[in-house]
Amino acid sequence: MPLRSSGCYTCRKRKIRCDETRPHCKRCATHGVACPGYRTDKAGGIEFKDQTTETVTKAKGFYRAKDAGAVVVRVTPASSFLDASPTYSNGGASPPAMVLGENLLHGLHYRSLDSSPEDILSPTVNRMQLYDSFMDVYLPKNTSKLDHFSFFQTLSTVSADQPALTEALDALSLVAIGGMSKDQVVLNQAVSKYGKALGSLMKAVSRPDTAANDEVLAAATVLASCALYDEIGKHENAWGSHVTGGQQLIAARGPKSLKSKLALLLFSNTRHGALVWSLIQRKAPYMALPEWREVAFDPQIFDSSTLFYDAAIQIPGLLERYDQLGGSVALSTENCDAVLRDAEAVEQSLKDWFFDWELRFAFQGEGLYDELPIESFPTFTASISDRTFTTAFWFREFPIAYLASVYWLSMYHLRSTLQALHKLRHDLDGTWFPDPAQAVPEEEVSTYVTNLCRTIPFFAEPISSSTGHVGMFLPLTTSATYFVRHARWAEARWVGVVRASVFTRGLSPPSLGGTRVGVVPPKWDVGKLALMQHEKMFPWKSARDTLSPVAAGLSSSSSSSSSGSSPAALSPAAYAEAVRRASSSPETTG
Repeated sequence: MPLRSSGCYTCRKRKIRCDETRPHCKRCATHGVACPGYRTDKAGGIEFKDQTTETVTKAKGFYRAKDAGAVVVRVTPASSFLDASPTYSNGGASPPAMVLGENLLHGLHYRSLDSSPEDILSPTVNRMQLYDSFMDVYLPKNTSKLDHFSFFQTLSTVSADQPALTEALDALSLVAIGGMSKDQVVLNQAVSKYGKALGSLMKAVSRPDTAANDEVLAAATVLASCALYDEIGKHENAWGSHVTGGQQLIAARGPKSLKSKLALLLFSNTRHGALVWSLIQRKAPYMALPEWREVAFDPQIFDSSTLFYDAAIQIPGLLERYDQLGGSVALSTENCDAVLRDAEAVEQSLKDWFFDWELRFAFQGEGLYDELPIESFPTFTASISDRTFTTAFWFREFPIAYLASVYWLSMYHLRSTLQALHKLRHDLDGTWFPDPAQAVPEEEVSTYVTNLCRTIPFFAEPISSSTGHVGMFLPLTTSATYFVRHARWAEARWVGVVRASVFTRGLSPPSLGGTRVGVVPPKWDVGKLALMQHEKMFPWKSARDTLSPVAAGLSSSSSSSSSGSSPAALSPAAYAEAVRRASSSPETTG
């Protein structure tokens, strides 16, 4: 793995230039801290030639042995596997992707505390190396900007005072590395750390003096990422609970409290998670309220995606308003028209943003993506032999691919609901038809889904790292539902093969508690049809006067549909209680 800096650990963490004085840098001495050393090939130093593998071994030994007073040290003879230049099964000098099993975990041993000082790694160095290795395997490669994932890099410069954050970072680093190496010892330690982090988080959010702390919000955000891994996220709705909890913590603080760069980055990440979770739930998120949408325009985090998210965050509320028609909101042409007007306004904002985004690429002499033969994605095709899709999209950088996929997801949810809303409006008034420019042909909806599928091979390539697997979750789930509902069995089988084969890093789509993603709920039942028929037969009578049992289920102020639904008040105490229950679960009590 190529080195990113030759400076000492402390200077690298603080992102300052190291003078690289041996044996200890002068900058550390100036600041009165012990210099932890450099990355070096010399025997007895800190060796990183196979950093992830060595970190797995150190993590196993360090966390397992620290209570017994032992520490992990590296075998220093030249015959050590770290100092050799092995030839791997792929014939090259570098290990093949994702080959990090127990067969590589040798060449290290344990010594007592009276070992040679230069061989002992302190807890601080172990943690720094662990987190550094996590970012190497988790964050995408060769990218200039990470959007809402960039808070991970910011956290590497924070001297965490909150145990919840330190333990959450330990848990995420361990589960990410353990998931790649398929090492159950490391995964067990990750679950133990996750349980401890939940306990610390429960204490922090229950105290008024720490509930509004940036590090507490960061801990909740990191734990949400933990829940995307099989070993931790197998508990139903674990990821969704953390996303909701992050919103609760931010809502309790209020928009004016988000001043620091870290707080704003965490807000950006929470807003993204809220969008995804709310599309799944078809419920308006707290982040869609005007005062929270305004926060996203802070110059510290404003970028080319801000206008997209500002429009997209309004989509779940529109889906919820459609679902309420005929339930808590009266089923009427006026209420249908109100939802239609707002949905069409959001749609236009999204299309304008996307057109401008594509135009900027065109000015640079390139497209948003290149459509290439599927053989151009070797990591994906090595695992997937199904050739239902013979081409896929290659993007210049991971953030571009991720943003494009979220755009197609958002448009799929919006336009498929508009398609159902047009039918509902016509059923209410047989003389009404949508404007041809606003009509939603099935081919358009299908294109959004196939675009998502053609993005998945890029997410599986090494350039996307583990974050690419996160990017596959909702596209795969949405596509599977769509293909099955439309009896497109070849594509549905392809999605199943991908889900069964591609998740090799310990990640898999989070449990959604049986929610069918992307399904627009049917709007008609026998009672509503009876009401419609009655109004057609007796237009001079009020159906609500003569069919009160049916009307009772339809009555609600029509004004509520035009103003949109506001999320219920959120309380940090509710999140603390949810965390308390999770932390007392047998699976997370270490």
